[in-house]
Amino acid sequence: MRIGSIVCMLLFLAACVPAKTWISKPTTQQVQNSDFSARLTPLKRDKEHFVSFRLFIDNKTDQKLKIDWNQTRYLANGKAYGPFVFPDIDPATIKTSIPPAIIPANGTFTKEVFPLKLVAFAPMRQEILDGQGRGLYPGPLPEGKNSMDLIIYKGDRQLRQRITVDIAQD
Repeated sequence: MRIGSIVCMLLFLAACVPAKTWISKPTTQQVQNSDFSARLTPLKRDKEHFVSFRLFIDNKTDQKLKIDWNQTRYLANGKAYGPFVFPDIDPATIKTSIPPAIIPANGTFTKEVFPLKLVAFAPMRQEILDGQGRGLYPGPLPEGKNSMDLIIYKGDRQLRQRITVDIAQD
């Protein structure tokens, strides 16, 4: 009887604690140079915490630009944690080489991306049956500075741009 009362009281107290809200400062980070502008926005999907990013790039040149996903890195609090992946990627390519994304001259590019190290893999059977890569699910982004070290090529010239947002509980 006494243990039941204590459990009920603890459940009641836990229900009274306000839920923490995850925020991003800024909500969208924008960077630009003479060749492109880029925006990185953390996304929650249907979760309470952030799980992925929306990457938007505007090519300001009259040449195509190429995003090198194999060199583009995710950083958490300044430490590199590997490449980014995206919902429509073939899981088999992650182990070998991720094809580049081409941004046409004066064109735009947008894609939801998430760190490979934080991916929650669905059962292998689902990965094989689902040709759209839905076997990959983004995991929660950690609190602190979350960055993309973006590598873009304009011809043979490498353009590197770091984009950072600060994720915290409010």
